[in-house]
Amino acid sequence: ANYATVPWQTLQIIVSKPFSSLASLAGFANGLGKRTRKQILNTPSIVSLRPWSLPTLAGNVFAHHPENILRNSCSQETVRSSLHGCFAAISTGALGNEPKTDGSVQNRANSLASPEAEDSKDEDGNARVLISEVEIQGVDGQLREKALDALTVKPNFAYTLKEVKQDVQRVFATGYFSDVETDTEDTRDGIKLIVNVTANEPLAGVVVTGANALPASVITEAFAPQHGKVLNYGKFSNAVLGLNQWYEDRGIFGQVIDVDVQDRVANVKVAEAVVGKVNLRFVPIGGGEPQPHGNTHPEVILRQLQTRPGRVYNLEEAKRDIEAVYAMGIADDVTILPQAADGSSSEAPKVDLTLTILQRKTGGLSAGGGFSAQGAAEGGLPHVIGSFAYSQRNFLNRNQKVNAAVEIGKSDSMFRLSHTDPWVGGDPRRTSRTCSIMNTRNSGNVIYGAAPDDVEGAGAGLSIERLCGGVEYQQPLAVGWSGTAGLSYQRTHCLNERREIETVDRYGSPLTFSGKAHDHMLLGLLRLAFSGRGDTQLMASAEQALPVRGDAQWLSFTRLRLRAENAVMMGPCRLSARGSAGVITGDLPGYEAFPIGGSSSVRGYSEGAIGTGRSFVEGAMELSVPLVQMLDGAVFMDYGSDLRSGPLVLGDPAGARQKPGSGWGIGVGVRLDSPLGPLRLDYAMNDHKQRRFHLGIGSGG
Repeated sequence: ANYATVPWQTLQIIVSKPFSSLASLAGFANGLGKRTRKQILNTPSIVSLRPWSLPTLAGNVFAHHPENILRNSCSQETVRSSLHGCFAAISTGALGNEPKTDGSVQNRANSLASPEAEDSKDEDGNARVLISEVEIQGVDGQLREKALDALTVKPNFAYTLKEVKQDVQRVFATGYFSDVETDTEDTRDGIKLIVNVTANEPLAGVVVTGANALPASVITEAFAPQHGKVLNYGKFSNAVLGLNQWYEDRGIFGQVIDVDVQDRVANVKVAEAVVGKVNLRFVPIGGGEPQPHGNTHPEVILRQLQTRPGRVYNLEEAKRDIEAVYAMGIADDVTILPQAADGSSSEAPKVDLTLTILQRKTGGLSAGGGFSAQGAAEGGLPHVIGSFAYSQRNFLNRNQKVNAAVEIGKSDSMFRLSHTDPWVGGDPRRTSRTCSIMNTRNSGNVIYGAAPDDVEGAGAGLSIERLCGGVEYQQPLAVGWSGTAGLSYQRTHCLNERREIETVDRYGSPLTFSGKAHDHMLLGLLRLAFSGRGDTQLMASAEQALPVRGDAQWLSFTRLRLRAENAVMMGPCRLSARGSAGVITGDLPGYEAFPIGGSSSVRGYSEGAIGTGRSFVEGAMELSVPLVQMLDGAVFMDYGSDLRSGPLVLGDPAGARQKPGSGWGIGVGVRLDSPLGPLRLDYAMNDHKQRRFHLGIGSGG
């Protein structure tokens, strides 16, 4: 905002262009000079400076454009200044008048007016008078020093009337004085200049009205340094500028519109634009004129908005609202247009918002492919998986999501059907719910593969099949934080290559904890997750298997996990680190233990080749360097250990297969930012000098 501050006993501040760059007090002073008419009264002893009354301006900042003027008003006392004797004569050109003082003044004036006295004139022909002494009256101490420091007029130098007037304005510009008058006395050495000043009163308090969004702490911080001190208009104006800057920095439609200082108390009036109505408009799929109704219920969209009727309009909130609606997956584009509401005024601005949604198709079939690292326990490269899916992101026109997916591979398969309500019943805490049923089959070679010296069993393999169903509730807890609670049922059995159920592996170790064809468990889940800026992530989870019937077929165990990731930029390079750990207590069949080693664990080893344990720790560091566009090179080091917990797993599958229990790997790789997502190709060597390639999708191991 641009502020005009003048040293009047009643201070008024002009406020305009609330969201343009802020003007300094010096900029105002220049503008005031251009708008000030100096009228010299034809009086032998007094010269008055009378500024024009600045026009009263009014407008509505929210009517059409944010650059419009919110409110301008200014009309107060005139600034007075008097100069005595020859200053009046020089200014009015009355040098030929009969002097009313002693003859020395008359002679000096005549001398300045004569053609022979060109040395006593400036470049514009204005006559100079010798100033013999300068005296400040009306104040003492620091205020007197402030006034003296503002003056450029020095004793024993000659000055024109124009230069003296400019000095008077400099005294005003200090901001400490409500009145400045000048007088002169004739001395034998020249003219004595007397500057009479009246200091402002100390500021006893500040009252701010209309500030609903502006915190009291910001107000206190702005004005506290001036409390109890002589009011300085410049500093006070800067404090008001600070309040407007606070609004501007946060994108809030608000500003100071008036300041009035009376009886040592400053009354600051603030206007904040309040949201009136929020209207929705839907552009049909394929284009056309916006319509009041679309494919999504209005309340489902409106509940996403932080900007609501009665709230102060905030541009940053509006941006977040646009992102929230766009994230629903129902729109190709979202815009918000603010307009002046009925009844809006400069002192009580009000805006109506129009949210326009360019609708998109929300459902359809898709097909794709991926990789299964678990299916490649016997080789370095993962197996390919084909996938088919149907998804609907606006089920029942309520932004609910239905997904049905099938994945088929050589040793892995999956069928999953899920329904997600992203906002259950309009819960004020924005709780979401996901219900799902799933049947999966994964290679068991990660845990139950053949031992290195078992040539006969090298081609044999087991698969682990799970039938699952459950429900999860998720809720945002704070910025970047979310919590999840869930309950699921799982039935598990192991199959051989002929699709027959097996209860023991080829080394005689049990595959199920119960020793029967199936294990059952009812699993409760609590998970806390944080996702910060960049690649900072943290996840902690706790799972509890509940013994429903109390027999061996229903597992009872507790599983805890922790995972953290972070990355920092080092010039053009990126250094990332990750770590994870876990522990399980209670009933533990091998298929529920922690496998260690592989593309997402310790590179240089095949999947699960380091060990299978009740506990584990893993860590990795990677430095990536940009090579060419979309392609980075990387060097990395990984480490993992089962913390000697392998023998504690049912049947000790890791010990039977001579797995080391701990190991590390180092290597190099490339990262491609492809349309399918980040692709990784790594070449790693482990601590046993074995070398492997690893291919995967994702930004890190």
